[in-house]
Amino acid sequence: MTYPLVCRKNRLISISSKRTTTMSEQPDQNNDKFLVSLQEDGLEEFLLRGHRQVRRLLQELINSHALISVHLFPGKLSFLSTIIALSENENRIFLDPSSDETIYRSSLQAERLLCATQLNNIRIQFRLTSIMEVSFEGRLALTTPIPSEILRLQRRNAFRLQVPLSHNLKCILPVQGQDQEHGHGQKSQKEFLEVPVLDLSVSGLSVEIPFNKTAPVVGDKINDCYLKLSNKHFSVDLEIRNYAYRTLASGKKVLRLGCSFTSLPIQIANQIQRYLYQIERELRTLEA
Repeated sequence: MTYPLVCRKNRLISISSKRTTTMSEQPDQNNDKFLVSLQEDGLEEFLLRGHRQVRRLLQELINSHALISVHLFPGKLSFLSTIIALSENENRIFLDPSSDETIYRSSLQAERLLCATQLNNIRIQFRLTSIMEVSFEGRLALTTPIPSEILRLQRRNAFRLQVPLSHNLKCILPVQGQDQEHGHGQKSQKEFLEVPVLDLSVSGLSVEIPFNKTAPVVGDKINDCYLKLSNKHFSVDLEIRNYAYRTLASGKKVLRLGCSFTSLPIQIANQIQRYLYQIERELRTLEA
C-alpha cells in the first residue's frame, strides 16, 4: 500500500519504495548533540543501530501503544504522542501530532524532535528530524524518516525522577495492626500507613517510612498498596529491592525503601508516565 500524503513543509507527494527526497531530508551533521551527549555519559553500549533492529523496536512501540514524550529542539515545548504506523517500505514513521495548535506548528518548524518512552521497564530514546505534516488514513499526522539509532537504557536508576516536595505525592502501605478482641478470640486487623514518595518511574518508586528496629527483607512483597496520583488512588503491588536508614536534620530517624512494581497494568503505567511527563514540563519551566 502507498500512503497518501499532503505535506506543507516539504514537497512529498506519496510514500512508496521510490520516494522524492528534498535537501532538508538529508542528515544534518550539526544535529548530533543529543547522541553525542549520550556517548559522553558512557551510554554508547546502549545505542541500538541497524535498520532491521530499529524497525523491529519501533513496531514493538506501536504494538504496545506506548506513550511517547516528544521534546522540541530548540525550545522548551513538548507533547505526548504515539507512533501510529510505519510506512509500507518501513523508511518513515507516522506520529500523532499535538492537539495544541502552537505546539503543533512549532513541531513542524523544529530542528529535531527528541523522543522518550518506556517499553518493558526499559528507557527508550531516539531523535527525529525532517518533520512534515501529512494526511494519514483521513487524519492529521506527523511523519519523519525513521531514526538511525535508538537508545535502550536498561539501567533502572538512570531514569528515576525525583518527586518535587510541592507535589506531596503519597503511597498508602498496608501494615499489620495490633490484635483486637472480637468476641470469639483474637483477630489481626489490617491498617494503612500513608508515606511520602521520594522518586518514581514506571518500574518502581522509593518511599520514606518511620524508623523500625526490625530490618525489612529484600524480596518481600507488599501487596494491596495505593499510589495517590493526580487526585486518584491506584492499586499497586510492590517488591522491596533495597533499603537504607538515614537521619533527618531534625534528628529523626527514617527508613528509605526502594521498591519495584510487580505486574503493573498498562493503564496504570500510562498514568504514571503522564504524571512524570507533567513533572518534567514543570521542571523545564522552572529552569527556563
